[in-house]
Amino acid sequence: MTSVALIIGGIATLSVGTYLMRLGGAKLGSRLALSENSQALLSDAATTLLFAVALASMLYEGEHFAGMARVLGVLFALFLAWRKMPLIVVILSAAVVTALLRLAGIA
Repeated sequence: MTSVALIIGGIATLSVGTYLMRLGGAKLGSRLALSENSQALLSDAATTLLFAVALASMLYEGEHFAGMARVLGVLFALFLAWRKMPLIVVILSAAVVTALLRLAGIA
């Protein structure tokens, strides 16, 4: 029972934190003047963080290596995204490639 309460408490805490961050951005956005270099740096930082999370989830599942099928599926998705394919095509194609590789015995 305590784990359910802990999960609900975590969700509530993250929800309130997210709301306060968005509210702070809306209230301070017009008052805070950032240079173009600072804005570019913040944009790059967000992209780098998102890339790091995606890379970690591509390579690891828990504490173990996720397998070459997942890595190759993600690399195929990156190729399709680079070719400017629609997002749904990228996602479905990556899932199909990963499933076919696992079916072929590549873990």
